[in-house]
Amino acid sequence: MAAWRQLPTAGETFLDHLGHFVPDMDAAHVELTRLGFLQTPYVLHAFTDEAGQRHPMGTANRCVMLREGYLEVLTVTDASTPTGDRTQRQLDRYTGVHIVAMTDPDAIARRARQAAAGFHPQEPTPLKRPVPVLTEDGTETGSGEAAFTVIKNPETDMPEGRVQVLSHHTEALVWQEAWMRHENGIVALRDVIIVPQDMREAEDRYARFTEVAPVRLGEGLIRYPLARGGILLATPERAADLLPGAKVPPSPGVAGYALLSDDVAATRRFLEGRGFAPTDTAWPGVFSLPLSGVLGSCWLVAQDPAALPWNN
Repeated sequence: MAAWRQLPTAGETFLDHLGHFVPDMDAAHVELTRLGFLQTPYVLHAFTDEAGQRHPMGTANRCVMLREGYLEVLTVTDASTPTGDRTQRQLDRYTGVHIVAMTDPDAIARRARQAAAGFHPQEPTPLKRPVPVLTEDGTETGSGEAAFTVIKNPETDMPEGRVQVLSHHTEALVWQEAWMRHENGIVALRDVIIVPQDMREAEDRYARFTEVAPVRLGEGLIRYPLARGGILLATPERAADLLPGAKVPPSPGVAGYALLSDDVAATRRFLEGRGFAPTDTAWPGVFSLPLSGVLGSCWLVAQDPAALPWNN
């Protein structure tokens, strides 16, 4: 692969990470390990107010850090908080991906543009989480605090999930070399497939939200190409075609996503050796892997992003 770059520069938007909502974090941790992923430690979410006080948000996570982007696995720890309540209600609908996060170098300016485009962004949320500092061989040498500014929108703005924009402030802490060496050979997050209730309405809304012109890819499929990765809107039928073997969640929702491997054949052999059953697709060099009910969702895995169906 070419040189990796985690964060966008001015005028760019990257697909940053996706978040699985799961009911059982221990079971999810075991499944991700079996899939060949290292994971960051279990951390309770908190936000820091203007006085510097930390407040629990009612959720906790682990992350799978990739050389481009990452995956988050999130569970509810307190459903009485606003974030915990919203997360639990989304989780009650289905286990799987409910967060689609894009990164912008200036989330505050992006918030102003969202408001001007007809959205109702909430006040910026300054998030912090403790992170162990590791050497390349995984030896812990200290600790730090990862920091983010997140712009959230109400469910009425983005009913497909927690579709949001954030800025990273501590790149070196978040993407440490020791967390990015996965047995399965997966190296990057690329595209996410979203299933809205009304394609016509969602087409304009996502153009305003992503600040990208839509590219129509035949009946029932639209892509918004970001500076890295992309967002696809699909009908349930097109999502099922793109993700062989997947159980497409009820709309509005997130059906699955694309990952890149540094050796797709080796990744497939590894997964088969762990007892998984990758599915052939109509696109050479691409396989599908429906994930178990512990995690939900479905992968498309390729080595060359040009092999992905929407890039053919």
